[in-house]
Amino acid sequence: MAPFFRRGLRDPHNLKAAMPNGRLVCRFLSTAGWVVLLAAAAFEGGGAGPDSGSLAALVPVVPAMSVVPVAPADPAPSAAAPKATSRVVASSITSARTGATYPLEIYLPASYDGGSVAAYPVIYAMDGDAVFNAPGTRFENFERILEKRHAQAILVGIGGTARREQDYLLPGARAYHDFLVQELVPFIEARYRADAHKRLLTGLSWSGSMTGLALFMEAASGTLTFSHFLAFEASFDSQEAENNALEQRMFDAWGRNKPLPATLVLTRCDSPRDCNFGNVNDMYKRLRSRGYPQFVMTETTYIQTHSGTDVASFADVAAKLFP
Repeated sequence: MAPFFRRGLRDPHNLKAAMPNGRLVCRFLSTAGWVVLLAAAAFEGGGAGPDSGSLAALVPVVPAMSVVPVAPADPAPSAAAPKATSRVVASSITSARTGATYPLEIYLPASYDGGSVAAYPVIYAMDGDAVFNAPGTRFENFERILEKRHAQAILVGIGGTARREQDYLLPGARAYHDFLVQELVPFIEARYRADAHKRLLTGLSWSGSMTGLALFMEAASGTLTFSHFLAFEASFDSQEAENNALEQRMFDAWGRNKPLPATLVLTRCDSPRDCNFGNVNDMYKRLRSRGYPQFVMTETTYIQTHSGTDVASFADVAAKLFP
C-alpha cells in the first residue's frame, strides 16, 4: 500500500490497484494514537466479498452521542429596591394671630413615604430652633431620639425662639395659642397624614409653662385640641397667679364629674436652687387635688441640669408612647 499513500487518492487507477479483493483498507496515524478506520466497498457487481464477515467484526460500533441539556443561566439579580429613609421638610407659616412668621421643620419617619401607616401622631415642639443642649437644636435632639427608636410619629419643630417673651407669657400667650390651634394644626393636617386624636404639645422652661397654659385655656373653653401636654421644667412661677386663675377656670368647666381626656407630663430637675423643682411640684399637687376624671398626670424628677432635663424627659416619653 505504500504507492497508494505516496500518490494519493486523486488517481482512480490507483484505487483499484491498491484494493485486494475489491476492498480498501486505510490506516491513519494521529498524534493522539492509532486510529483505525475500516471501510468496505464493492466494485463490479456490488456483492460482498468472501471475507466480509471478518471485516464487519473489526469495525467498531460507535455509541450514539448523548446530549446533556444545559440549564439556562440564572437571571441577573434585579436591583434591590431603595431602602426607605426618614426625611425632614423645611417650611414656614405666617400667623394672622401673632403677626409673625414661624420657620418649621417637619420630621417624617421612614415608613411615611411607603404609606404603611394610615395616620401618625404629631408632636408639636415649641422652641424648635433653640439650642438648649449643644450642638443640636431642640428639634434635632428630638429627631435623633425618634429616629433611634424607629418611632411612628411626625415631629414639627416650631421656630421663633426669639419671640419667647411675647408668645409664651400672658397676654401674648393667648394669641400664640390661637395660632397653634387655629392655624398651625390645620396647616399640618392638610398636608400630612396626621392622627387628629393624637396631638402632642411640648415645651421647656417658658415654653413648658406655655404647655400648661394651653391645657388650661383649652379645657376652660370646653374643647381640647391636644391630647398630650409635655411640660418639661416648666416655669410656672413666672406667672403663678395667672396660671392658677386659668386652672381654676378649667376646674369650673370640668369639675370632678366631667371626664377630662388629657395627659399631662410634668418633669423637673433635682436641684431646688437651680431648677423649677418647687413650682413644678406645686402645680402637680394642685392638679392632683382636683381629682379630674380620666385625667392622666405624671411627675418625674431627673438628675440633670435645667436644660439637660429636656432630652432625658423626651427620651422617656418616646419610650412609653412609641415602644
